[in-house]
Amino acid sequence: MKAAPEPIKIAIGQISGVPSAIVESSLEFVEEESAWAFRLRLTSSRPSDFVPKQTRWVVLVDGSYPAGRIRIYPAQEGGLVHTFPHQDRNVVPSVNHATWRTGKPCLDSPSQRLGRIAGGPEPKDDMEQRLRWHVERCLAWLHVAGDKQLMVNDEPFEVPQCPQELLNTQSTVVHDEGCDTWSTWKQRVGQYGEVHWAVMPGFENTIVAEKFLDSRGEEIRVCRRRYRSSDMPQVGYWWLWPSAIVLPPWHAPGTWAELRVTGRMLGIDVDRFLTWVVQRLRRKESAMVMIGYPIPKLWGGAVEEVHWQTLQMPRLPKKGFRPNAVAKNEVVRRQLFGGKKKLSYLKTLNWHPNRLQARGSFSLNLRSKSVALIGAGALGAAVAEILVRGGVSDMLIVDHDDLEAGNLVRHTLTGADLGCNKATAISARLQRASPMSRISTHAASLPRGAALRKLLEPFDIVLECTGEDDVLRLLGEAWWSIPRSFLSASLGFAANRLFLFGTHACAFPSEEFEDAVRPWLAAERSQWTTKGETLEGAGCWSPLFPARYDDVWLAAVAIVRYLESALRDESLDGLRVLEQRWNDRAAGFQAVEPEALSSTVSPTEQYGAQ
Repeated sequence: MKAAPEPIKIAIGQISGVPSAIVESSLEFVEEESAWAFRLRLTSSRPSDFVPKQTRWVVLVDGSYPAGRIRIYPAQEGGLVHTFPHQDRNVVPSVNHATWRTGKPCLDSPSQRLGRIAGGPEPKDDMEQRLRWHVERCLAWLHVAGDKQLMVNDEPFEVPQCPQELLNTQSTVVHDEGCDTWSTWKQRVGQYGEVHWAVMPGFENTIVAEKFLDSRGEEIRVCRRRYRSSDMPQVGYWWLWPSAIVLPPWHAPGTWAELRVTGRMLGIDVDRFLTWVVQRLRRKESAMVMIGYPIPKLWGGAVEEVHWQTLQMPRLPKKGFRPNAVAKNEVVRRQLFGGKKKLSYLKTLNWHPNRLQARGSFSLNLRSKSVALIGAGALGAAVAEILVRGGVSDMLIVDHDDLEAGNLVRHTLTGADLGCNKATAISARLQRASPMSRISTHAASLPRGAALRKLLEPFDIVLECTGEDDVLRLLGEAWWSIPRSFLSASLGFAANRLFLFGTHACAFPSEEFEDAVRPWLAAERSQWTTKGETLEGAGCWSPLFPARYDDVWLAAVAIVRYLESALRDESLDGLRVLEQRWNDRAAGFQAVEPEALSSTVSPTEQYGAQ
């Protein structure tokens, strides 16, 4: 027999001092869990309809204690049988070795939602107190559950946990519901209709709810990604319930019978909906149904969005009913949707921008703009990456050039993209990074005249990163009836300087730009002459532009920071020259006065890494 670790035995001894907690077994090693287990009996001070006065639990402790995990589960015999908020779905697991249910309460300190029952932070390094802390917190959790106080106003709303044991992992369904789409749904509670699906490019076995239609076939809303509809789209169904689909206290249905019970509690006729769906299906067909309900951000707060969960409907039988609707519906209801038939859930994710960018995004005055990026070289590619990952969701990328091996040293693309058009390859990369964005491309040289005006007309910002005079002259020859923001960004020799020229106008002022940048270009040419040319190899090669990858990214950060600041302050006002500065306290591009042609001039503003 494996000897129990001494730290765990000492920790269990400390539980004897916890009122209402009794250790009922010795330690036993569970090979399948790589943990030590013992049984525990807890007495609740607030028994209720769902919380018995006494409940039994199984505690699993990693052998590395006081490090490692501590898990407390309801026991299969005498344990808690209901599911509450702040608890995993509580069912008997399919594994044979388990003597516990799956409903582990949320007791860990990283979740501050239950801070009101904590009693201080978890003593993670305290051998004597850490296990006792978890047991005391489980008792406190039971007390709050018995008082029906696990759900209190102004705390974050928690959706019921999807039944993992019923999850079909073959496909993932995504949608983009948020506070900006709730107004579309608020008058449709209790209704149902069709969903048109689209494949999610770059994501294996992932489909997106592209378009929602009502029961008459009229369009309700489309996904912000706006995938191109096919002539014969794959069709599913949506069904909007009035509130959370749970059996009290907070248990997601696992069978069609449980779904019917939940429906009766909320005034929803499940069989009526099933009849409607079956009438639209042919034999051998299977459909996906998105069942949703409105949710707030905080318990007791105003509704902010629709939460969807997708069910995989069973296939219709090949035989077994007469060719009339009544017989068909009755047989299908009995064979496919009978009381003990289990539901089949599909993983369903909300990819609204507020969710995808919750870890960090730009201010709304930049995120809300559409951007036309001209030039997908090293600098343009880095700028595009930062903008799209920061929340810019509508972008056009213009570049006629293909990726070459020499580009790889400082480009965001990789060897897998060699020979591909840069604009097209970057668009595919960014679409995978931000799947709900709309990244379009013009994989050719910038056109002239009316074609140029039409190409850039839909965009609020025209960002030029080519460093080519011809491109700027084309932008200066065109004229748009509605003013837009122009920003030209280019690097000086070895990326020591960054030239930013911005304006808000109906055309790019190319002559004004040339006059402003001319003296700086003279200084740049002298540096090129002094340092000599950089060549790629033997033969008739054109000189290359020298700059390291970190220089390019530092410049890209400075460009985006400047753009965001200028949009906020409405200060896109001519030439801004930045130079690299490094010292013990800061690193980045710093602005210098336009008339200064020496890198020794004191900086007045700073952009980039600090």
